[in-house]
Amino acid sequence: MFSYLLTLVSLSFTSLVAAQIVKTGTLTSYGPQLTNITCGGSCVNNYGWIAVSQANIDDYPCGTIVRVWDPANTVSVVVPICDTCTTCANDDFEANPDVVARIGYVGASTVPGAHWDI
Repeated sequence: MFSYLLTLVSLSFTSLVAAQIVKTGTLTSYGPQLTNITCGGSCVNNYGWIAVSQANIDDYPCGTIVRVWDPANTVSVVVPICDTCTTCANDDFEANPDVVARIGYVGASTVPGAHWDI
């Protein structure tokens, strides 16, 4: 009975860990007008939004909620994907300056090694 319970708990934990998708790239600060973002101004929450590559927005469409982390994984902010980044390679992403500030990089134009997860 105990081994059955242990196996069940292990499988549950494994599926929980495997469900998280983590992307790492360079975060670039940008500030388009809300009327110019791909998903429209209603997509944005109180803390802002991020823009991802076309390939990523195809997989994670407008409004997908993500957590943006600093490179050391100590500070994060939760925001939606609301725009397409035409200059982003792979998992690089852009965010409005408020998102960049909330992860501890006030005034920074880029943050190499930043993470976003779903």
